[in-house]
Amino acid sequence: MGKVGILTEKPSAAGKFAAALGGMSGTFEGTEYVIVHASGHLLELKDPAAMVPAPLSEKYKSWDLAYLPWNAADFRWEREVRRKVSGKKLVTDPGAERLLGNLKETLSTCETVCNAADLDPTGEGSLLGWEIVEYLGLEGKKLERMEFLDETPPSLRKAFLSRRPVTSIESEGDYRKADFRSKWDMLSMQFTRAATKLSGSDIVVRNGRLKSAMVVIVGDGLDAHQGYVKKPFYENRFRDENNVTYTDPEIDRFENKSAVPGGLESSPVVHDGTTRKKTGPPKLIDLAALSSLLSKKGFAAKKVLETYQKMYEAEVVSYPRTEDKFISIEQFNELLPLVDKIAAVVGVDPAALSHRGPRKSHIKSGGAHGANRPGPNVPQSLADVAEKFGELGKEIYELLAKNYLTMLAPDYEYDQHRGHVAKYPSFVGSLNVPAVFGWKGVFVIEDDEPDDDDAPSGAKALGTLAKPFVHEGFPTRPPHPTMGWLMKQLEKRRVGTASTLTSTYAEVTNNATGKALMIEKRGKITLSVLGELNHRILPGTRIGDLSITEKVFEQMAQIETGTAAAPDFLALVEDLVRHDLEKMKANVNRLPAELKERMAKAGVTRVPVENITLPPALHFTHGDAVATTAKRVFCGHRFTDSEVAALLAGQIIEITAISPKSGKPFTCKGALEAGVTDKGYPFVGFKPQFEERPPRTDLVSGVWKDKKVEFKGRGWGANEHWAGKDFTEQELAKLLAGETIEFEAIGKSGKKYTAKGALAVSTHNGYKNFGFTLKFDNRTPATKPRKRKVSR
Repeated sequence: MGKVGILTEKPSAAGKFAAALGGMSGTFEGTEYVIVHASGHLLELKDPAAMVPAPLSEKYKSWDLAYLPWNAADFRWEREVRRKVSGKKLVTDPGAERLLGNLKETLSTCETVCNAADLDPTGEGSLLGWEIVEYLGLEGKKLERMEFLDETPPSLRKAFLSRRPVTSIESEGDYRKADFRSKWDMLSMQFTRAATKLSGSDIVVRNGRLKSAMVVIVGDGLDAHQGYVKKPFYENRFRDENNVTYTDPEIDRFENKSAVPGGLESSPVVHDGTTRKKTGPPKLIDLAALSSLLSKKGFAAKKVLETYQKMYEAEVVSYPRTEDKFISIEQFNELLPLVDKIAAVVGVDPAALSHRGPRKSHIKSGGAHGANRPGPNVPQSLADVAEKFGELGKEIYELLAKNYLTMLAPDYEYDQHRGHVAKYPSFVGSLNVPAVFGWKGVFVIEDDEPDDDDAPSGAKALGTLAKPFVHEGFPTRPPHPTMGWLMKQLEKRRVGTASTLTSTYAEVTNNATGKALMIEKRGKITLSVLGELNHRILPGTRIGDLSITEKVFEQMAQIETGTAAAPDFLALVEDLVRHDLEKMKANVNRLPAELKERMAKAGVTRVPVENITLPPALHFTHGDAVATTAKRVFCGHRFTDSEVAALLAGQIIEITAISPKSGKPFTCKGALEAGVTDKGYPFVGFKPQFEERPPRTDLVSGVWKDKKVEFKGRGWGANEHWAGKDFTEQELAKLLAGETIEFEAIGKSGKKYTAKGALAVSTHNGYKNFGFTLKFDNRTPATKPRKRKVSR
């Protein structure tokens, strides 16, 4: 048998194969081999205008709506070397070009080319490998596919020995479905062109299956949150001396307190029994969930992806873009000897990890890379991780490690006490009392769900006497969209894989060039002006319909099994575009005037250039010309005639403008002054003058770990629900000594709870912050309220 060329997806995969087979080249079990690798997708589809006959090229290059929709049959569907942005130009990626040359040189010497790229639900790995083979003209060689459960040495050796012959690239179902998806997504460029041209935007209004879904979900969520009306309801309830509430699931609710029937009396509580219940540890978090948790600490998804990739290359964490939610028994056994070391790094007591056997809920056969988890290279400490990968790296490792370790801890156990009111047995109550913390003593993911105001704090049993009261409640306000909330919505609708969701989210929230569709601040999401424009354009469109991805995936499945052909489904995009053009036209005609104003102020649509004629004293030389004017618009604010007169008279005026970066209004004072741009060009224009902030009175200072520090010591944690915590002199002394303190706080329901914390370094928006950090509180986990009918 001749030499086999093993084509892997990336350098790290090549390294895994080399470790399993005994080197990057050699002989294994009598078969000569050589291992080569790509670096992700080295190829991409050409621009539409380059894939059609020459007479049609201008039509497909143009953004004129008269040329939409496209005819999918016009395309030759050709790939070229991937491109990258260099300066402001899109150029061929020289690294990809060199790598393709090396691949051809090596694989040309092989009798057989074996595609050993990843296995994944969308077939991307198959496409990545076979498109390279096709582009390099190697499809005439003997072809094979290698399929492996994971990247442990036994699995890779087994996969090498059981390579599957491939008769032709087109015969591979997973290649066909992935190829179809890439072509469908290229055709979806039409929706972007339509939205951009119809809206009159000077910035590209990006659309696609996933981007549009994100905009629709977030936009609708914001509408629901902002449109919430806090309208009270009233109903009869009972409460015992232990603060346990008893409710009747079928009781009527009333809009007025005076309408609630009276006559209820205090009554003994009947204890119906106690049941010991258990819950197993949470599933392993994927990249989307990890990024969502970190977004609450101010880390952008783009930075999470970049940092995680560096940590993966150092084998500190596992492969980032996995779609697996579980790990294999081989992967479990690989990390088992390292568990105590990992636990020591993240401060978990190894004695708490007494469930060292595999759990069926977490360990399964199948998959490839396994779920996100710590890697085989265990760091010395979290400080060591922070030194090599920054504060974000430390946060990533701590979250991944603690989440992984939960499955090695016992189940969480609690006693559920149930009871009812003796005189009114339809009123029932329950109390959950923790018995064995188990995995909850290792790590608990913070939930976005609101606290239940009626959850008792510190109670160990039901009371003996229940007293009636009229409860005032409010419908639950729809939550403000967060990254975690968005990812859950997308997961419910099967819109995209975890890694694709994260990378797309990073793209639509990246405002480096002012083109973000969404703005994220500590996890909370709002729409940018461009995103709001897109949200108002999408209603009724097919590309804005969340079921479009489900339909595309159904078509992919049929193409994979050979029951349908890609050209038939690609031809259907034409009708989708035709339909959406009409819907978008109608939606644009209904855009609110307020949104149009915001678009102009934010520079989404072009604002006519207006100038102020300067007096001779303010004329300045620019090159060989004398400049005699200044701009009349500053950050979207057009100076009124009276403001212009005041500025020309040398006066200071106050205006409200719009930040071009955040899209939010701000107030400032300023005057006409001469200045120099960042590029060194002279100008005269409005120069804002921001007042200095008054000195803070909530800060205290001292020495912590031999360093002078300053932190918030008064009003810590103040929010709309409580006034905050003023630390006493004794507490401040303990904190500066590095000790953990315990104090009583008041939750949003007005109930007291115990909180513990210490001074620590945290991170916000990539910057280190120092101050008091809450480590623990004893509030009871929230429970979801039951729905009841309302009587009017």
